Amino acid sequence: MNIYDTRPIRCSKCKQTIGEVDYDAEVVNPKCGQCANPTPHVKDKMNYLMTH
Repeated sequence: MNIYDTRPIRCSKCKQTIGEVDYDAEVVNPKCGQCANPTPHVKDKMNYLMTH
């Protein structure tokens, strides 16, 4: 496979590059891991962990 046979794919929400797919592939609404399954950041939970 040639480097020109692929194209980069971006998240539909945050526009972060996810990876590469075949040039003729059709991907509907691609999402990165954070947008597909949002989890709180460790720093967001820090106050809760320290007070309880």
